[in-house]
Amino acid sequence: MLRTFMLNVFLAVLYAGLVGSGHPLDFAIGFAIGFCVIALCQRVAGPGRGVYLHRVWELVRFLGYFMRILIEANLQVAWEVITPRTGCTPRFIRYPVGELSDAEVTTLANAITLTPGTLAIDLCEPRPGDPPGHVLLVHAMYARDRDAAVAELDELKRRMQEEVFDDA
Repeated sequence: MLRTFMLNVFLAVLYAGLVGSGHPLDFAIGFAIGFCVIALCQRVAGPGRGVYLHRVWELVRFLGYFMRILIEANLQVAWEVITPRTGCTPRFIRYPVGELSDAEVTTLANAITLTPGTLAIDLCEPRPGDPPGHVLLVHAMYARDRDAAVAELDELKRRMQEEVFDDA
């Protein structure tokens, strides 16, 4: 996957060099052309060779999902700012992440922190009664129902694992 991505970047730089421009739009056009060339080559190579295309599509799907929850969270925080009453129900949530790799924990913590109204605070050792492995301490401003907040974190983790880190 990384080699194919680097090939795509090389083709984009090559295109930008051939047209004689360092403009980002030319690089983007070269990247798109390189993507199409790679797609065509993988299609010609036969079944099971379209992994790069599938991975890029999955990543685009995750980015669309993340942008949707990011916009929803921004609107929720903006509504909180412009209305005189407080609708906050802050809560700390101990979220188990023992089955995740270091890269997955870091990505999940960053996605949580980037979303307004939530903050990944610490990676803690489990307490008695917690599932085995590390626990991510998350502060959520709008977590009236703990189970609903955990379900949202579960959905983010599931989508991240399937669409960003899955090697299939």
